[in-house]
Amino acid sequence: MALKKKITETHIDQVNAMMWQEAELEYGSKFKVPSEKAYAISTKLRALYCLQGWEGKGSPVAHLVFYNIPEDVIADVVAEYCGVDLDVEDVQSELKTEKRADKWDAFLRWSKSHLFEQFTTEELTELSGFSYPTTLKYLQTSPSFRKIKKGLWEVRDPKADKENDKAS
Repeated sequence: MALKKKITETHIDQVNAMMWQEAELEYGSKFKVPSEKAYAISTKLRALYCLQGWEGKGSPVAHLVFYNIPEDVIADVVAEYCGVDLDVEDVQSELKTEKRADKWDAFLRWSKSHLFEQFTTEELTELSGFSYPTTLKYLQTSPSFRKIKKGLWEVRDPKADKENDKAS
């Protein structure tokens, strides 16, 4: 992804002048502009300066969040200068980090729908989203998986296995 509009110092100065001119027309004088409006202008200009320093690597949203730009401003600036239509919810969902516990929960939910199927350690590593050693350690300690042979695991139902052990 790259910038659709080039952001130069001159362009930022023009945007600043235009925004202040609109605010003066709306409120009668630049001295009567409410502090919230002045802050909004300042924030947009700061977002432009930050986006000017973005080199096109990674997400422009993540780059702007790094500089604590508010989500509504990020959505506006990215839509205008990167050509990506976002709203505040899109910005929030892009920034939501997946927690470790959530990844394990998703992996366990997946395993419940694949009972008694066999998978290699590599396949389970890819499905879990964790590193090979982390996944292997989990497989060795989890009652949801049983080692068949080196590198091959069977998905088990721990409750059914426990009941079978009691009946025996």
